[in-house]
This record gives sequence, structure tokens and C-alpha cells, in this order.
Amino acid sequence: MSLYKKMLATGFIVIALVGCGEKEEEETKVLRSVRYTTIELQSPVEALSFTGDVRAANEPEVSFRVAGNIEKMKFKLGESVKKGDILATLDRSDYQIKVRKAESGYETARAKQIEAKSSYDRIKELYQNDSVSKSEFDGAKAKMDSTVAQLKVTNEEVKYAKSQLNYTILRAAISGTVAVKVSEVNENVVAGQSVYILNTDSDLEAVSFIPENVIGQIKVGKKVKVLVDALNKVYDGEVTEVATSSAQYGATFPVKVSVKGSGRDLRSGMSVVVNFNDKKINEKTKIFIPLNTVIKSNGETFVYIVEKTGEGVGIVKKVEIIVGDVTNEGLEVISGIKSGDELITAGMTKLSDGLEVKYN
Repeated sequence: MSLYKKMLATGFIVIALVGCGEKEEEETKVLRSVRYTTIELQSPVEALSFTGDVRAANEPEVSFRVAGNIEKMKFKLGESVKKGDILATLDRSDYQIKVRKAESGYETARAKQIEAKSSYDRIKELYQNDSVSKSEFDGAKAKMDSTVAQLKVTNEEVKYAKSQLNYTILRAAISGTVAVKVSEVNENVVAGQSVYILNTDSDLEAVSFIPENVIGQIKVGKKVKVLVDALNKVYDGEVTEVATSSAQYGATFPVKVSVKGSGRDLRSGMSVVVNFNDKKINEKTKIFIPLNTVIKSNGETFVYIVEKTGEGVGIVKKVEIIVGDVTNEGLEVISGIKSGDELITAGMTKLSDGLEVKYN
């Protein structure tokens, strides 16, 4: 083989080797991996949401005003009642006897009063004719006055006995439903002992217990949202009472919220979530980012974002930022990045502006 041919063959081999090397280098090029999150505007305030339950604003415990044995209970748990309905009755026998005894005493006193007045009228006439002494006249008048007084006493005793008899009938003071049936038929109860607990589902409120560190942010008249998971509904509400003491509530303060337009679906005892700053939470105007994404170097404060250039790949961009306060939501960013930017949150070591990376 001539020298020229040998040199030509050698050149082809070198070119082929160089070409293979470049191709192999291209095939083995590895991109650094990063993770990112899309920046979104957030609320500038922390959510104030607390659990609670629905209660009737008016939930009286009804009881007899006299003692006795329960003879009848006319309503079951959950049944509706109207104001004035008879809820329960006691055995009336003893009280009827007391009424008859009082009436008998009144009739006796009335007879004595009539007799005493007749005697007084007769003696008065005689006294005016000087036929009897003044002492006899005074005695007749005193006896008549005594019988008049006794008649009044016995009349009051009749009224009292009848009122006690009437108290053996327990009536509903409000219209509503039976929330709790406390007593049972044939049970002996004392005056004031609960028999039923009623509630009015048309006048409901939510009661929530608020921690001491945020109770100062809640005022009477504050508009709120009341979420009822069981109904998948949100109701408007308004704070009506804020407790000033946490005694008996374990460092929390009970807050009452009236529920507007609750309707028949909402019932006493249902669990709720009360959002005390729902309106402000919906005002999303701030950007907050994790503290670990911020880098400080040579007097600069910056983050890295990724600008996507293809499926799973992008270019790193260094962005200088101005930051604000550290909050529970993260570090506030005043300027430098905007909603929609892709903030690199992991794999930030050894990154540089313009570096091509792969993301996930």
C-alpha cells in the first residue's frame, strides 16, 4: 500500500474515533434534578376556624312546680310540641283532697262569719238603744272582724290548693321539639326536677370554644361563616356573645354565633366549623415561600426559579427578591417573583443562573 493510501486510511480511523467519542459524550450528558412548586397568591391572614356544635338559643328545662308521681308523659324524644301543649301530668289525688279540705274550711269560716255578722248587727242595734253595754258591743264587733279575717285566710288557702292542683299539669312554655326526655312515667319527682328539655330549631346558634391567644380578635357583631359537614352547607352567622372568662372551660372562651336562615335541616346537636375571618382569607394578595428556598450570598437575597423549555427540562433563573415578615404561612415576598413562577424547592445545591436542569 502506498504512503498516501496509508495516511488516508489512518485519517478515516481517527475521524471515526473522534466521532464516536463525541456521540458517546452526548449520550452520557446528565442533567441535575430539581423540584419546584408553582407560586400562588395567598391570604395575608391566618385562618381562624374552630369546631363547635349547634344549640337552641332557647333550650329550657321544664319541670313541675310541685312534687308527685308522674302519671303520664305525652311526648317522645324528637317530637314537636306547641306552646301550651300538655307535656306530662302527676297523680292528682292528694292535691284534689287538699282542694276539698280547703273548700270545706272556707265554707265553715263563711258560716261563722255570717253568724258573727248577724250577731253584731243585732247587738249594734241594741247598743244604739242603750240596751246592752259597750263591752258587749265591742265583743260582738271583735268576733265579727275575726271571722272576716279567717274567711280571707281560708279563701287564700282554697286558691293555693287549686293552684297546686293545676301545677300537676306540665305545659310547654315554648313551641319546639323534645331535645331530652329526662324522666319517665311512675317516677317520683320533686318540685323543680327536670322532666323534659325542649329546644326551638327555628332559633339556633353555634357555640365554639376559642383559645386565649386569639380570643381578642373576635368581637360581638363580627360576621362569620358556619360550615355544617353533615348537610354540606355553609350558613351566614354573627357573633352574639363572647365570654370574658375561661373559668371551667380549660383556657378557652365560649363564643356564641347566631345562625342565619338555618331552616329545618339544621338541628340542635350537629357539629359545625365556624370560620371567623372567612372574608379576609378569600382576599389572596400576598406571596409566601418556604424559608429553605431563600439563599443569601454576597449581600444578595435570591431564589431560583425554573423556566420550562420542554417536557421535564428547563433553565434555572436566579431572581433577587425583597422579603418581609416570617409568618405561619412562610416568608413573605414583597417583590422579585410573581404568581405563576415555578420556584425551585429541592435540589438547589450547586445551581447557577442559566443551568439546564430536569424537574419533577
